[in-house]
Amino acid sequence: MEAEKVSEQNYKEYELNINGNRFQISSNCGEEHIRKVERFLDEQINEVNQQTNAYGPTNLAFLVALNLADELLNLRGRLSRYENVEEGLSRLCERLENVLSSPSNSDSKGMALPDFSSRF
Repeated sequence: MEAEKVSEQNYKEYELNINGNRFQISSNCGEEHIRKVERFLDEQINEVNQQTNAYGPTNLAFLVALNLADELLNLRGRLSRYENVEEGLSRLCERLENVLSSPSNSDSKGMALPDFSSRF
């Protein structure tokens, strides 16, 4: 959920209402993004509140923070695996382009012949 920045210098004040508590914040991310964050966080707090016996707003906020940190770390791990796959595919594409563009790997009609001498 990446927010488009309004401007580095164009910070606006917003009032958030999360779990019945009002907060004043300053942000340059824009109204739409701020409201999405507000709704998301309010939903997370309500969900944890319904599923646990957390006593007090501090404990509730701590449990939500733990859940969100766990989700963030899992997503970072998945992203890292995808980045590794992307790098591998990029190397394979480069090798394929080299094989297909190499004149020594063409038959008399100019069609590329595979090079089976190297392993992928």
